Amino acid sequence: MINFRLGERILALALTFVAGYVDSVGFIHLGGVFLSFMSGNTTRSATSLVEGNVNQATLAGSCIILFLIGVMTGALITRLSTRTWDVYRGREAVMWSITAVFGITTLLILADMEHIAILSLSVGIGMMNSVFERNGEVSIPLTYMTGTLVKMGQRFVDAFFGGKHLVWILHLALWISLSTGAIVGALMYHHYQLTSVAWIFLVILVCAAANQLVRRHRRKHGLPL
Repeated sequence: MINFRLGERILALALTFVAGYVDSVGFIHLGGVFLSFMSGNTTRSATSLVEGNVNQATLAGSCIILFLIGVMTGALITRLSTRTWDVYRGREAVMWSITAVFGITTLLILADMEHIAILSLSVGIGMMNSVFERNGEVSIPLTYMTGTLVKMGQRFVDAFFGGKHLVWILHLALWISLSTGAIVGALMYHHYQLTSVAWIFLVILVCAAANQLVRRHRRKHGLPL
């Protein structure tokens, strides 16, 4: 995060909030299965299989597969948009694609196709991992926090040996954003059930539009992207 501009940091925090929100909604609705935490789903599917709970093992496994499909889709969109337009168009293409997935999910919920809708969110969350990508690698993890907490702890120690405090604070901010999203998601689910996804769709839509406008402005004035 330290090498990104303020606007990019804000976008990362907003998307991390979305990831926490969606994971919380999915966790409650699916009875303990995650939409973005694949380490948890791997453990869940393994233990459920051993315990003979085939349905839950299948559900957790399905979320893993759909998440992976989302990751590959995001990477494919980035590569194709880079090849078709330029190297800086990938983020915009991925953001609008994520918005489309969340929009379709909202329509599925309104059409009472809740099971398909909730699982499709794993695809959208998987795609998020291509929003901040450099040299084919994830530069800001938006949907998983274990590595972020490890880096936060390491950079906190480094701060007492000449490192910058801002580095670990930015990692902490990502974790706080995810946690806040999870809390808000749980509250919204208890009030609105799955229609709570419609609210987060609006957040994604605003993020995509803001990202588009900011990058258009920077292109127009010859500023780095």
